[in-house]
Parts: sequence; C-alpha cells; structure tokens
Amino acid sequence: MKSICPFCGVGCGLELMAVNNIVVGVKPVPEHVVSRGHLCGKGSVAHEALTAWDRLYYPLKKVKGELERTSWEDSIKYTIESIKNIQKKYGKDSVAFYGGCQNSLEEVYLLQKLARALGTNNVDSCARVCHDPSAKALKEIVGVGAGSNSATEIPKAKVVVVAGESVTDSHPVLIQYFLEAKEKGTKIILIDPRNTRFASFADLHLKIKPRSDIFLFNAVANYLIQNNMIKPDFIAARTEGYEKYKENVSKYTLELAVEQTGLAEKDIIEFAKYISEDKVIFSWGLGLTESTGTKGIKSYLSLPLLTGNMGKEGAGVIVYRGQTNVQGSGDLIKPDVFPNGEMNEANSEALSRIWGFKPPVNKGSSIIDTFYGSKNIKALFIMGYNPVRSLPNRKKVKEFLGSLELLVVQDIFMTDTARYADIVLPAAAWAEKEGSVASLDRLVKWRFKAVDPPGMARPDYEILSDLAKAAGYNFNSNPKELFEELKTAAPLYSHLNIDDVMDYSKDSRYPNGELHLYGEKFSTKSGKAQFIPVDSEKHNDGLILVTGRTVTRYNSDEVINRVPGMQEYNPTLWVNPSDAKNLGIENEDMVKLASKSGELDIIAKITDDVIPGVVFTYMHNPKINDIVSPEFDDETKTPKYKYTPVTVTK
Repeated sequence: MKSICPFCGVGCGLELMAVNNIVVGVKPVPEHVVSRGHLCGKGSVAHEALTAWDRLYYPLKKVKGELERTSWEDSIKYTIESIKNIQKKYGKDSVAFYGGCQNSLEEVYLLQKLARALGTNNVDSCARVCHDPSAKALKEIVGVGAGSNSATEIPKAKVVVVAGESVTDSHPVLIQYFLEAKEKGTKIILIDPRNTRFASFADLHLKIKPRSDIFLFNAVANYLIQNNMIKPDFIAARTEGYEKYKENVSKYTLELAVEQTGLAEKDIIEFAKYISEDKVIFSWGLGLTESTGTKGIKSYLSLPLLTGNMGKEGAGVIVYRGQTNVQGSGDLIKPDVFPNGEMNEANSEALSRIWGFKPPVNKGSSIIDTFYGSKNIKALFIMGYNPVRSLPNRKKVKEFLGSLELLVVQDIFMTDTARYADIVLPAAAWAEKEGSVASLDRLVKWRFKAVDPPGMARPDYEILSDLAKAAGYNFNSNPKELFEELKTAAPLYSHLNIDDVMDYSKDSRYPNGELHLYGEKFSTKSGKAQFIPVDSEKHNDGLILVTGRTVTRYNSDEVINRVPGMQEYNPTLWVNPSDAKNLGIENEDMVKLASKSGELDIIAKITDDVIPGVVFTYMHNPKINDIVSPEFDDETKTPKYKYTPVTVTK
C-alpha cells in the first residue's frame, strides 16, 4: 500500500509491505514526482517504530495520581465534560488545543474546528517552533506562506543559495537534485557557521557568525544597488516599498558586514556577484528561522526581489521544512488566522455557513504564549505533539503542565508529555489510517491505510469526531469527505483534486498546481511583492550554542529512538581548537554546558568544523532542551534554538 514517509518535509513516496496486519518492510515508489524512487536511511526503517514497546493500546485515565485503563466512552465523556466545566468556571478561552505536524491535513483541520466549536481560538501547531518566521515573512512579502518553487527545479537554476541547512543530514533525498545541478554547472552557495556534510557541494561557503545574517543580506543588497547589479524593470513593475528599503540598507556597508559576520570582504562581494545572475534559487532551513527569525527571512527575501529571481522556472525560494505535514499544519491551524484568511467577522460568517456554527473572532493564544506566560489556560488538549521533549527551558514547561486542571494527550506513544496527562487517548499511526499531507514544496499527497491500528487505538479524525459529538456537534469522520470540506474552508487548497492527490505521479500542488508561483503577479493584496526594511542589533562576542541534525536521527528522536538498534546515542559537543585551548579542555573531556535555562554534562569533540565562538551539538539529544535559549522571535515567538549564549567548563 502506498504512503508518504513520516519524517521530513520532502514527503517521499513509500510502498508498505504488510503481513498479518504488521508492516514488515518498505520500498520507494519510483513514480513519486519528487522522491523518484529514492529513500534515505530514516525512510527505509520508518515502519519499525509502529510496533514499539510503548505504543498506546487503550485509553488511560489518571486515578489517584496513576494512569489506569478506561473505556473510550468514559474517556470521551470525561474529556468534554471537564472542558465544559472549566470553561464555565474560567471562560471559553481557558482551554487550548495544540497539534503536531505528523498529523494529516484533515486531522489538523478537525482539531482547530473542534476548538472553535467550543468557543476558543487557542489553537496552534508545532509549526510555531520551526518555520513560522518563514511563513509570516513569505505571507507579508509575496502573499503565500510557503516556498515559491519546487525542489525538482534545483537543477534548472544557475545558482542555489542554501542558508542554515545541511541538506545531506536533514533532507537527504533532495541530494539527487543537487547532484544533477552540479553536473550542469550550477553554483552552490552555503551560509552556515560549520562544516556540514553538505559543505562539500559548495562553491562558496560563508562561515557566518550566528545571528549576523541581516548584516550580510543588507550589505549585499546595498552593494548590488550601488553597483547597478539589480533588475530595475522588475522592481518598478512588480514590487512596492523599494525606495524606503534602499534608504535603509544604504547604512549597511561592506565594512560593517565584515565586522559583524566574521566573513572576508571578497567572499561577501563574490556572494553578491553570484546572486546577480538570472535563475537563482534562494533556500533556507532552521539555521536561519531559529536564529535571526522573521526579520532575517524578510532581509533574505529582498535579495530575489532585487535581482528579479522570482516567478520563473529555476528562480525563486524554497523552504526546507522539517516534518511531513508541517507546511499543512502551519497553513490550517493558527490562533490569529482562520483557515479561510484573516480573523474577522466576514470570514467567521463564511465559516459558519460551512460548519453550522460561528467561530469567535478574538485572537487566540499560541503555544509559546501559553507555555511561557499564560495564567489563563487551565485545560490543554495536545494531539501528536510532545512539548516536554521539544520546547526550550524544559523546567518551565513542566511547571506549566503541573499547573493545569486538565491535560488530555492524544498520541501513539507514552511520551514524556503523556505522563503528565489526566486522559491519554491512543491514536493510530501514519500507516494505520489515511489522509493527505502537504510537503515542503506545496505538493499534497495521500497516505493510504496499510494495516489496522493495534488494540483499541483509533485514527485521530475518528477520535476528534467523537469528541465533537459529545460536545453536541456533528463532525464528519470520513477522511475523503473531510478533504473536500477543508477545500471549501481553506481557499489555498480549493483547486486540489483528490484523484490527483492520490496519484503519486501527478503534480498536485496548491494553490493552483504551479511548480513555481508568481509568474504574472504576487498573491499580496496589490499583486506586488513588498520590500520590507529590517535592522539588526550588534551582538556581543561570547560562546554561542548552535544545534542541528544528523542524518541518522530525527528531530527530538521520539520515533528513531523506538527503532530497534537505535537506542544507543552518545551526543558530543563540537568545540573549535582555539576555544578549547582558551577553556583548557582536550578532545573527549567531559565538560559542563550551561545556559540561563539549565546545564548538562557532555563529551567535548575538538574540531575545525565549527568556527571560533561557536559550539555545536545535535538537536536529537534528549537533554538539550534543558539548555537551549528561552529567547523567542519578536514577531512569531519561535524559539531561537540556534542561538543560545553558553559557558563551557571542564
């Protein structure tokens, strides 16, 4: 049975082989339009966690401090009655609903619909903590909060810029396109403070100081403008705000960029010359969004506008999304936006004609607002998400969960978060249900059910439908019919055809099926792209912790850790030799890594693969979020996982 890999945002096509209701193997789908018969090491073992030792088989209810087995009827009734009692006592907005990005489009759509049926816009997804800065910046500047071009167009570009991303580790299947590109003479520019596996592809590697990106991008923009290396006809016809932007970047000199980024002036100029070409793709990953954040993305997006590299084959932007449906989750479930657009009376009325009830129009509470400052949330419903493991400043996260009067967790495993729950609802895993997912380049594909869920576990869409029924609402639980419903509620997805979505050989992309967007106009209100001036503060020198991925692990390690043979994991801290000398540490010394949030012991690895002033470790370390920064992006509240001031002592 065909399915989509449950890991990164490439969304590779899998063929699942099942025997006696157990998936015993996977193989790649040759006709999938992006993966084209390729799988990475993670995808090839994607099925093995389905039979993990701690799969949830039946509902659990906390009785006298201990989770005990209960029935579906009791757990559904208790959940809805408890939520309604808490809302009666504290108000409608005393409850929040947060979902993960491994769920299908239909499931995240139902989650936010249930929350709004219960009278609150306190809805969000874990897209908040990764690429929400990308979505917000893209939405403001070009009109759609997604990449403009398909990854399949990488070989058609003359230059590809990759900022804050190691493709070989994070999105390995896309390497096929970079290999093709290199054979055709495409130049690759990497912006990253460390030597990643992907660095061997780079014609120019800019080893930039963390969080100095805006100084680089603004200075390059200024250089392009001053040396007449821009596309004035494109700027005049297709953009707005250029004059204010030009004035703002004029103060960003090459000298300032050299001082703040640590780069050589000749390399900055070479970067500028490369991107002044036609057919340049600007791409980025979490290294940019989780450090400089929304402002950094806005500064970066001005470069394709200056050089006219938008709206063409092999020219535009690509966002390296980290989870199978994180793009779709970010599109459909937000506390300040409805699925059909702005949170206003007109859109609320339009949704009421589809849903049979009118959602409220007050802005809701995001995941970050709730966990790090809200005293109003008394009940929390979490679907397929493990904030105890994945959010920063873990001590604060645990304190918040302990303050709740009700925590309901709907998941496939007994996660760290589920252990705090009053009700645990066992969900079906990705291969045990069906539904659609949206990949990093707007491709929507269908997952087909291969096996039945174990024990009493059920698909999320059935559980959510039963919760709605208990609350007095009639929600559809048929994923194919839900797909058609969400198309009417979310205009972005309205042109999709379910037959094309189910056919892995067809390009079923939203909004209108295009491989690349903005050929004639942008999706902003004016139809023109927006130049948005941004500035950056200078940052004090000091030791900065950066986190990232390795090819054999995945995100917070929740799934890979349940693959047989993958439980042993000994993380190390990469330290530059000059820093190691100053700190008095040697290779393989045990060191104490400490920040404002906490501390942990870790083995030092002395290496030139990180620049001086930067230490690095993998984000998959289960203890790392005791350390990472409690600082958040100003505009989206996305945590700055890639910029944490630390101390290291022997």
